[in-house]
Amino acid sequence: MAKIQSGRKINCHIKPHEHTYAFIQALKENKVYIIKLSKDKSGTSFTLFEKDLSIVRRIRKQHKIPIHFTRPDSDSIIQFQWMTLLGLFGFILLPYIFSLFLWQISIDDVSDERQVKLFSELHDLKVNERKMMSKLVSDSEIRQVLLAKNHDLSWIHIKRTGSKMHITSVPAPVISREPSDQKAPSDLVAFRRGVITNYDLTSGERLIPINETVKKGDVLVTGVLKQGDTDIIVGAQGQVFADYWVEMSFQLPTKIVYDKFSSEQVNLFQIRPAWKKFQETQSVDHLVELVKSAFRIERQTIIGKSEFIVSEQWINEAFLPMLRMRTASTLTPKGKIKDEKILHITWTNDTVKGKVLYYMNDNIASKRPIHQGD
Repeated sequence: MAKIQSGRKINCHIKPHEHTYAFIQALKENKVYIIKLSKDKSGTSFTLFEKDLSIVRRIRKQHKIPIHFTRPDSDSIIQFQWMTLLGLFGFILLPYIFSLFLWQISIDDVSDERQVKLFSELHDLKVNERKMMSKLVSDSEIRQVLLAKNHDLSWIHIKRTGSKMHITSVPAPVISREPSDQKAPSDLVAFRRGVITNYDLTSGERLIPINETVKKGDVLVTGVLKQGDTDIIVGAQGQVFADYWVEMSFQLPTKIVYDKFSSEQVNLFQIRPAWKKFQETQSVDHLVELVKSAFRIERQTIIGKSEFIVSEQWINEAFLPMLRMRTASTLTPKGKIKDEKILHITWTNDTVKGKVLYYMNDNIASKRPIHQGD
């Protein structure tokens, strides 16, 4: 309950009522000091000290008389109290404390199964809701782990807004190996050199045995079947897998300049001017301004330029695994990289050049329409 200040005055107004005289007499009998007692058509008005307010309320209940209380200074309705101060600090500190935790994680992906998988991988990284922001791993580490476990993704976009984290997966582009005319009966021919390892066909007849080397343009599966002296055109459908080598080249600057998150400036409150005005006047308007300023939280991200010197260790531990993932994203779902060899890496004053040889297994067959005489 608010602390009573004996020196403060309160104005009381009673509308015309049959028990008004008895009420005033009861106040005098209870030694309530009444100031400026007046009566007119609107009712009875008088002033008393705040210390007698509890007695007035008790007698009012006995006579069942409604009374309207105001203060002589109508703007000074709110009184400075420690409970009020604690309440204001609660409004100020709670938003700040809540902003230190991660409250929501959302993942945008075309596949529901992928979303569940990504949530599980985030859980393994200990990126969970209701965890302090300062204890979370960096965005770059999250992105590196997710890309390493999902080779069919080309990028992971991470956006943090306040206490929310939104992750968007970008699938790798699908390389179509099929001709535009899918309805015409076709043979399957090799579009690169390789060693045949296995067939996955739904129609057609194999022409090349397993473990035999083929070159670009060789017919692997024919879509024409022999039935006695008659040729039946059915068309070849399916995939032919082969082992082959692919050489990848790269060139990097020895010094990489990039934008780096430096700090986040949080302007929680602009409360000092509003608090000063509220202390001076204690008005309702200034109290509203004080509450508004307490809930205004402004965040400003400060980005700085950073330099990174490329080293041989970084090439082996970071860049080459990323290059492998990028190369694997160009394969079909059943394709894979079996082995890799670094041919050479050359260092100059400002450039690093290198070549990597990948040993792959993937579909090397593309369709070629069967010529039918027209």
